Amino acid sequence: MELRDVETFLVLSEELHFGRTARRLHVTQGRVSQMIQALEREIGGRLFERTSRQVRLTALGRHFHTDAGAGHRTLMRSLRECQAMARHSLGRLRIGYAATIGAELAVGAADAFEVGHPEYEVSLTAIRMFRPDLALARTEADVVLAWSPGGDGAALRKLGLEVGPVLAEVPRGLLVPAGHSLAARREVGLEDLTDYELLWPPADTATPELCDLWVPRFAPSGRPLRRAADDLVTMTGAAELVEDDVITLVARGRGLHCTVITLLEHLPFPGLTVIPISDMPPMVVVPAWPAGGENAAIRDFADSLAGFRSRRHDRPPVAAIGGRP
Repeated sequence: MELRDVETFLVLSEELHFGRTARRLHVTQGRVSQMIQALEREIGGRLFERTSRQVRLTALGRHFHTDAGAGHRTLMRSLRECQAMARHSLGRLRIGYAATIGAELAVGAADAFEVGHPEYEVSLTAIRMFRPDLALARTEADVVLAWSPGGDGAALRKLGLEVGPVLAEVPRGLLVPAGHSLAARREVGLEDLTDYELLWPPADTATPELCDLWVPRFAPSGRPLRRAADDLVTMTGAAELVEDDVITLVARGRGLHCTVITLLEHLPFPGLTVIPISDMPPMVVVPAWPAGGENAAIRDFADSLAGFRSRRHDRPPVAAIGGRP
């Protein structure tokens, strides 16, 4: 029995929809069907009842879900704990950071840690994907310096992550083509955006509440904001969404993007500009790691950042900026 088949079964048990399951797993719908059929052959019975309108678990499927779900959670928890123990025994800490945060902040945070903890071997890796939890789940990093919307780090807990102290705070901005009707504005508010389509995160990026912190559903007056008809994964056709994909969609006129005012400083793109958004809470940068996956190295890293604050990345309120960056 393949672990990937069991994981596919568990996701399909949640979604009860082959298309949504395929998008979550970044595979084709046909591949989902193949893995479920392989699992059913090995078990010797049908796990799902399928019709043109509905997918639901059979009695056999419900029984398997109870045991397989508990076993998978135990296995993954043990895997994370053993990986953390192995890395700690080697005295290593791998720090990932969102590319749009910039290497300067990441280096400053790493230096602050190394000053008090020379016994650790520290590495830095830029991560261009939107989801810090995905990078952590793939064990590409032990801890990630990530953006958290809403003005604090609490939003990332909705992804099953623990967060450390706020390292930087950056006002929100709107990414638009340089020739767009809003491009000449010194700043915009959410009311100004109600006539335009806004790109929004994939449905499986996080909870709806977290998505709403990235791109609100309504302006302060109650007028709805127009989210693009398709999410970003559907628009790009990519197996995995990265920040560069969103920039190219804006450049191609597929929608506008709510981001941070410093985006183009770290990912330059000719023909685009960022306009400050005056009435959205800022993005903050926080260290994040899997809930339950903390070890001594991560604790030491988070503690070392308690007094760290990047003056380079903190920006004054939008009203004090005096124009577009």
